[in-house]
Amino acid sequence: MKKFLLPLLALALSATAASAQTAPAQQGGGPQRTPDEMAARQAQGLAKRLNLSADQSTKVQQIMLARDQEMQTMRGQMQAGTGDRKQMREQMQTMRAKYEDQLKAVLTPEQFTQYTTLEGQRRERGQAMRQGQMQANPQTAQ
Repeated sequence: MKKFLLPLLALALSATAASAQTAPAQQGGGPQRTPDEMAARQAQGLAKRLNLSADQSTKVQQIMLARDQEMQTMRGQMQAGTGDRKQMREQMQTMRAKYEDQLKAVLTPEQFTQYTTLEGQRRERGQAMRQGQMQANPQTAQ
């Protein structure tokens, strides 16, 4: 009886360990969205917060889609290890300025001011979260 249970137990444990390793690790814990989905979601949020017209909302969604597609390409390069980190950072800063200029052309001055305020708040929340994670998990900061 013992000779039968021991291999069965070993098989069950190895199957459990193997299935736990095949689950993809995602940051944020949510499902991965496509650039189309992200752009639509971002445009809807801005439409509500900035009181955008239907035309503005459509244009903002197109701008967000182009930005998200470009960002996805850059992330892919970083994950593949084919990109220089410093160069990518400079590209992202240039890209951010380009898309802000495009948004400035679509939004009214009041809406753009409100947008920059919202973006500043979003960045502050992101920094606070990263600092909180580093404090909670000091070995990842090394």
